[in-house]
Amino acid sequence: MKIHLHKNATTTPAHRAFIQNNPNISVAQLAEKIGVSKTTVRRWRKRSNVFDRSHAPNHLNKALSPMDEVKIVLCRLATRAGLDDLHKIIESFLGIDCSRASLNRCLKRYEISRLPPLCHAVPYDIKDYTGTYFYYTCFQIPGFFGPVGPLCLHTLLDCSFRVFNAELSLSGSEFLSRHIRKFPLKILGVIYQDPVVLTPGLDTEQCPHQNMMVESQCRSDKIIAHHLEDQYPKTIQKLKETCISLNNSETRISWNFPWSSNVEFAGQIDQYNALFTLGALKQQTPHQALKSHHTHFPNSFRQKPEVRV
Repeated sequence: MKIHLHKNATTTPAHRAFIQNNPNISVAQLAEKIGVSKTTVRRWRKRSNVFDRSHAPNHLNKALSPMDEVKIVLCRLATRAGLDDLHKIIESFLGIDCSRASLNRCLKRYEISRLPPLCHAVPYDIKDYTGTYFYYTCFQIPGFFGPVGPLCLHTLLDCSFRVFNAELSLSGSEFLSRHIRKFPLKILGVIYQDPVVLTPGLDTEQCPHQNMMVESQCRSDKIIAHHLEDQYPKTIQKLKETCISLNNSETRISWNFPWSSNVEFAGQIDQYNALFTLGALKQQTPHQALKSHHTHFPNSFRQKPEVRV
């Protein structure tokens, strides 16, 4: 009879049958008698046969679609999440099923596997315990073939505790003002960059207007406004090329996730801030980290933060 064994197998079918047919002999005795480890003995005692199992991977990695890549890159730029946290975010909130290695390859293709630290680009310490800084970004996103036209997405990230907010709106002034006003921790400044325009046919004429809005809002709230030079020119260019390719595709494509509705979007953001644990925060949620900071530095808060359970 022809027997197919794995090339690294340490037991034969006869050894495995002997292990399974002698339950009264201890694991240590069987391991010494056959000349294998105790782990091997325990493994074959649990099996119902003496044949090797298939060595093909149980999980077959699925290639990311261009649309998935656009979503991932936007999420990375907006949340600045690390690889492991980003992997959890896209799976939980964007419904993208991919391996960690596949995600890392995607980030490398778009040259954002490592983001430049904000603290190296601003002339002050963003870890100042007297308050925090916000990172603001505006994205002009094409609607493709969905029921919604081009989208304007405003995002705001608390640099200290990863509290994230976003909204679909034509103007970011009200969005920025509202979140600066209601955030419990003292806001020291807003770090921002030129809008990321991905919609084919639109230019960047709105950039000066958008930047003036941020500067004006910061003056009104008496906080610092710091403009960042374009940190990801190659990433943005590649994103634009991908969006143009999707827009010219014969296949009808839609975003297929709740960024077209502020109501559903707000629900997901609340879930992220209140219930989603992050490795960057030592497995705390953003709201839990904020509450913990209030315990040690209450004077840096304008009001006591509320934590939802």
